[in-house]
Amino acid sequence: MNMAVVTPSQETTSVVTRSRIVCFVNDEVSASALGKGLEGSNLSIKNGTIRSAIKMLETDTDLLALVTDISGIDDPFPELERLAGVCPPDVRVALIGDNREITFYRALIDLGLTEYLPKPLTRDIVLDQLRPKLLGDVSHAPADRSGHVVSICGAQGGAGATSVAINLAMQLAETTKAKVALLDLHLQGGETAVMLGVRPGPGLRIALENPMRADTLFLERTAIEVNDRVSLISGDEELDAKLDITEAGVRHVLGLLRQRFNYIVVDVPVPFAASMYPVIQMSRHVLVLLEAEVTGLRNAHALRNAVTNIAGKDRVFTLLNRANRPGGLPKATIVKALGAEPDMVIPDLGKGMTQAVNLGIPALKHVRGLRRHLAPIVREITGVGSKEKRRWKRWLGL
Repeated sequence: MNMAVVTPSQETTSVVTRSRIVCFVNDEVSASALGKGLEGSNLSIKNGTIRSAIKMLETDTDLLALVTDISGIDDPFPELERLAGVCPPDVRVALIGDNREITFYRALIDLGLTEYLPKPLTRDIVLDQLRPKLLGDVSHAPADRSGHVVSICGAQGGAGATSVAINLAMQLAETTKAKVALLDLHLQGGETAVMLGVRPGPGLRIALENPMRADTLFLERTAIEVNDRVSLISGDEELDAKLDITEAGVRHVLGLLRQRFNYIVVDVPVPFAASMYPVIQMSRHVLVLLEAEVTGLRNAHALRNAVTNIAGKDRVFTLLNRANRPGGLPKATIVKALGAEPDMVIPDLGKGMTQAVNLGIPALKHVRGLRRHLAPIVREITGVGSKEKRRWKRWLGL
């Protein structure tokens, strides 16, 4: 059997005229990742597996590419034989599944498949590994070795953006064993240092106002060690202070942090001042956080549009916090207002979250369930679901 699949450079006229990409997947995580990673294409995502794809191709072959799920199938090769019998040779075929063995990957590629990706999928994996092979484009700049910036933007006051930023930074470090910077750009009235029980100095303001005075020693003077992997960079300026934060200063500070840390979690003031645009532009993930309230829904819509205008629509994710809080809007209303399900959800986890703030400690230490609800967010950001996942990425040279 040979799944003869052409590459973008080998397209025939018939392929060019077809633009449909049809995906059959059997889990919401994969469907969401494919939807975001292939956004802007003529995309159709259906619930099913390779068997569903075979059935469709018996009557409908007018497509550019097919992505199909083989997870849960003990021996997919007989199904691939059947697929090859009904799939035109010029249709690009990609598979997703739960087998992580390198020999399995090579066997599939030797058949002529365009790509095979193990679960769990993330938007970045689809953008970097699958989209160029299906569409022949690169939807965003290739990742470099600098730190990965994640921005948290609260759509309303008191929605929990700072708390999420703190605990997300802690869990990123715990999961990846990497160095994480927690950058609070609320220089006046910021809550991150208070929630962690520390007191920041004036270094961040100086660096943001005058980048020429910020060098690598800035980190040593300004960063506060939360633990051996997480450092806090924040300020505590008087409320009547006249700040002169510059775009160059913001860009320089982020550049320094990206040289020293693997991940930088940024608590971003809203609405965005022009000086804060570099944060959004340099972020690979922008989490717009809201609660189930009318003001949160309204502001979340405006925030998503602002992020799209500044950096493009492939960066923004909607995070619904305290989802089941008494008195909140019903789910159907939220989905209708957003135009889609929230990308990420954290339920109301009770008074332990408030107690953590009062004690000046991360809520991860004693709020049951928080780690479990942050795990899908960490997975989306890092692509890491387990040590086995990291080993697979090393084998493939990713």
